[in-house]
Amino acid sequence: MPSKPGAIVTVLYRRTSDLTFNAAYYLSTHIPLFTEKWTPHGLLGATLCEATADSEFAYTVVTEWKDAEGFSTAMKDEQESKIIMNDVPNFTSGAPIFVVGKILSKNTAEKI
Repeated sequence: MPSKPGAIVTVLYRRTSDLTFNAAYYLSTHIPLFTEKWTPHGLLGATLCEATADSEFAYTVVTEWKDAEGFSTAMKDEQESKIIMNDVPNFTSGAPIFVVGKILSKNTAEKI
């Protein structure tokens, strides 16, 4: 049975008139890159979303983690973080905004 996430890290890319975002690159290269580096720290998965046109943000990425401490540990690994953050300009002109939160409750419409 897969692990249930204990934390969500949302990465936001603010909508601006000059924002570029290459979703194909993000999906084919960036997600595999951070998945390789961060899975040992507790990354469980990632979802890329294109926000609706009326949103303040153009793209969001929702990552699920075993716990918030795992994300903190992953970010403190300077070598891995540098590799991942140096890849950002390859798919976007925007600066990522990270929002880290511990899951307090998760409701689902699915029957268990």
